[in-house]
Amino acid sequence: MTTNGATLAHQAGDLARAGLRRINVSCDSLRPERFASITGRQALPQVLEGIDAALAAGLDPVKINCVLVRGLNDDEILDFASFGRTKGVEVRFIEWMPLDAAGLWSSEQVVSASEVVEIIDSEWPLVAPAGGRAGESAPAESYRYADGAGRVGVIASVTRQFCDTCDRIRLTAEGQLRNCLFSVRETDVRSILRSGGTDDDLAAAIEAEVGRKWAGHSIGQVHFIRPVRSMSQIGG
Repeated sequence: MTTNGATLAHQAGDLARAGLRRINVSCDSLRPERFASITGRQALPQVLEGIDAALAAGLDPVKINCVLVRGLNDDEILDFASFGRTKGVEVRFIEWMPLDAAGLWSSEQVVSASEVVEIIDSEWPLVAPAGGRAGESAPAESYRYADGAGRVGVIASVTRQFCDTCDRIRLTAEGQLRNCLFSVRETDVRSILRSGGTDDDLAAAIEAEVGRKWAGHSIGQVHFIRPVRSMSQIGG
């Protein structure tokens, strides 16, 4: 599950007892004022409390998703890395993608995964994954700290796209199936369920949508089409 963590402190135990095993918490700043500016809410203490609650509930792994934007929070790379090492959580730095609600994305503000790895490695030496990403379809490259203090990950969704091996799909809160974050179309699976569709009908719709996955998202190319939905509307 991916969450903003604002109410996680009250729910982590119940979620673990219900069968949840792992969780990702989105957090783009460890500085209260900056966090409030980015999210529009003074909730950093609650998010940090939620991370502690997830660890106490036995969720494993607990990962922190941090989207870096040059000139906004890229001065916190080592702060986040230190936080992850201290807490025993894996921080994953994600390249900023053109999915922001305000539509302000620019390639000049993308902090590349390579730059992140270089900065952290200069402070705490890293051991690169033998085969690049942690699995053929995994979006993250997970680096191990040479001193044994856990791992840190990067997701190079812009500078080193991995669309050719991606097997991820997304289901929005209102039942729209998307075969990619950057998809410009959706399949309404909720209507299939509510109209009495069978499991076979549902499976056929999912199979057809997966079959439409693109070879690449085309970010930075003239034919790139920005999705109508922002990341928060898609479920990330």
